[in-house]
Amino acid sequence: MERLTERERNVDGTGVAKEEITDGLLKPFADKILTKLAVYEDLEEQGLLVRLPCKVGDTVYRVNAGAKQPIIPMTVSEIHFLCYKNERAVRFDAIGKEDMGESCYRLEDIERIVFLTHEEAVNKSEEMKK
Repeated sequence: MERLTERERNVDGTGVAKEEITDGLLKPFADKILTKLAVYEDLEEQGLLVRLPCKVGDTVYRVNAGAKQPIIPMTVSEIHFLCYKNERAVRFDAIGKEDMGESCYRLEDIERIVFLTHEEAVNKSEEMKK
């Protein structure tokens, strides 16, 4: 993502826009916006900002080719940030609507065995049959 703020801050810690957008009556509000944006850009550059593909309450679909029910809809119940074997990871727990069993998945499982839309899950299931 292209930065919209400078890495350097004003003496008072507020963010600085790369281009002048803070003239006039909105300057105090714009300073707050730029400061918050600069913090997010710093976190992103440090690898500390995680964009989650789904949120708690979303439905995701697990593909299990060869099973009686090859596509299982699940509701995301929790999202955990954890450190495993010196790797930062995000794990999400999903509860299957059919079997009500709770399963844990890592973000790497998305688009591999867990899909965000039913259509993607159907396509993967058909691909795995071939």
